[in-house]
Amino acid sequence: MRVIQALSHRQHGASLVEVLVSILVVSLGVVAMGGLLASATRLGKASEIRAVASLMASDIADRMKANAAAARAGQYDLTAAFVVPPDEPGAVACPDPDNCSAAELAAQDLAQWRLSLVHALPAGTGYVQYDAGAQDAGGAVDVWIAWLDPKALSVDEFQAVENQNVNCPADYRNLTPQPRCMYFRVAL
Repeated sequence: MRVIQALSHRQHGASLVEVLVSILVVSLGVVAMGGLLASATRLGKASEIRAVASLMASDIADRMKANAAAARAGQYDLTAAFVVPPDEPGAVACPDPDNCSAAELAAQDLAQWRLSLVHALPAGTGYVQYDAGAQDAGGAVDVWIAWLDPKALSVDEFQAVENQNVNCPADYRNLTPQPRCMYFRVAL
């Protein structure tokens, strides 16, 4: 009985080693949560930019479908080189807004769309090219939306997610800084 009483008197509270170990475990958990939060923020921003790019592609697709004759004539083609910062297009207006020709409407649509890209995406620009040899009866248009990723993903992370050279037009590949691109094919 004396041994039990002696042992019970020595075991009061947690030892200093146990406290230090618990502090270490909690601090590692807090550091891990901070890293997780930083990654979630970066990837959330990248997702937001990609959603905006999808909306911009849908916008030009709707404009081209509404003016399919001009799209088939290549009047929506926009094959300028990627430049930083992108050129901000001036306003284009039809002389007679009630009687715009297909070419005038295409020029106006492209100017408005390019202006939207510049303001919606970081260094946003577009690349549009009609493909007359498409299997579709009316042809198809290839649309690329390009932007500079504001460090939402590092180069290594981005290349792990997708092969960027496949998604950019040939003129945009191997540029420094490398733009991020999304590709869309629009049937007319």
